[in-house]
Amino acid sequence: MRTLDSLSKAKQLKIASETLYLYAPLAHRLGLYPLKTELEDLGLKFTKSEIYKAIAEKLQETKDERKKYIIKFSKPIKTKLKEHNLKFSITGRPKSIFSIRNKIVKKGIDFDNVFDKFAVRIVIDSSLESEKSDCWRVYSFVTDFYKPNPDRLRDWISTPKENGYESLHTTVMGEDGKWVEVQIRSKRMDEIAEKGYAAHWKYKQEGDK
Repeated sequence: MRTLDSLSKAKQLKIASETLYLYAPLAHRLGLYPLKTELEDLGLKFTKSEIYKAIAEKLQETKDERKKYIIKFSKPIKTKLKEHNLKFSITGRPKSIFSIRNKIVKKGIDFDNVFDKFAVRIVIDSSLESEKSDCWRVYSFVTDFYKPNPDRLRDWISTPKENGYESLHTTVMGEDGKWVEVQIRSKRMDEIAEKGYAAHWKYKQEGDK
């Protein structure tokens, strides 16, 4: 998929369509989210090139503004986590081009009206015994500063997905009325989200010993 530029348009379309139909869903099923996201974006790039290009350009135009906003958004949360002696990392990232395009299509809106174009991920270094309670503590800190949308809470900590994915997702309103998706998880959960079933199986075997 990364080297499709060298192929003919017909082959590009065939391989990209096959990837969106088969391999991206398979990556999702296996919990390989970074791979799934890249396959979806590359698939869109070669099946809907104009749409892909337009969204990519919009994301690039707002990149600096987005980075400043994430830093400002994260500042009070970082202070609170440090006060409670939690070890953590906070990163921000834009949503994938594919997912933004899906929201535009499903909701019949334009790019500017997609309300959560980026997400903030909080990963805590917590023991297996306390990781769930620590994630909920972090959630309470986030919602102390920002108002959550009750319809956008996703608890995959209490009930993990079938592919082993565990995380707590909420969407909150930051400053200037901007909605931000916040993902909260432990280092163990993050490794499973990044590496899929391989990491999930590793931790399961360790837990069975």
